[in-house]
Amino acid sequence: MSSRITLPKKIFVSVDSVIFGYRDRQLFVPLFRRRVQGGGEPFPDCWSLPGGPLLDGETFEAACRRKLEEDIGLKIEYLEQLYTFGAPERDPRDRAISVSYFAFIRWPENPLVAGRDAREARWFPLDAIPTGPFAFDHREILDTAIQRLRGKLLYQPIGLNLLDDEFSMADLLAIYEAVLPRKLDRRNFSKKILSFKLLTPSRVVARARGRPTQLFRFDRKIYQSLQREGFSIGT
Repeated sequence: MSSRITLPKKIFVSVDSVIFGYRDRQLFVPLFRRRVQGGGEPFPDCWSLPGGPLLDGETFEAACRRKLEEDIGLKIEYLEQLYTFGAPERDPRDRAISVSYFAFIRWPENPLVAGRDAREARWFPLDAIPTGPFAFDHREILDTAIQRLRGKLLYQPIGLNLLDDEFSMADLLAIYEAVLPRKLDRRNFSKKILSFKLLTPSRVVARARGRPTQLFRFDRKIYQSLQREGFSIGT
């Protein structure tokens, strides 16, 4: 006796993006508040990640970049795939699947601009994310991205696109402490990072008070190699 298989009438494919911005030794994420209006749009006045339906002939990455510009006025070049979210009840209208992406960027020069479907768009520190309500399953997507970034930090070098060409060990340490987030032993961190031959000393800068500061540059070849092969920072 064969069981009856019920297929969904429609399946919509969309994208969502979690962008981590780094500034003043803090981590932020951009969110926008959806407009209160008719037209059948769900979750009015809720906080949302930038995202939306995939257009015909469009790649997932291109859709993410398009929606980032449309929703919050943010231009992003590189995105990394995070996860696929497809719970049956995630969209009250129809069955919908979201392919999500994330990125970790230096603080952009231009402020966020709320798109036509947004009441407002703002950067939020990770320790001050709104309690809600959130649209769809966007809080789950955000939490998943935070955990992925924290895990990624321990097995791949991060900082090449966040720091100036020259930086101190304290600058690099601050990124790790902002992401994890917890205090790390400075001496052990420095010893571990230097053991990978990832940094090249550039020059020493005198300070008005205290000891001079050693500045470093990333060795780009080793950085890219460790990006591919990974490492264990063991923090």
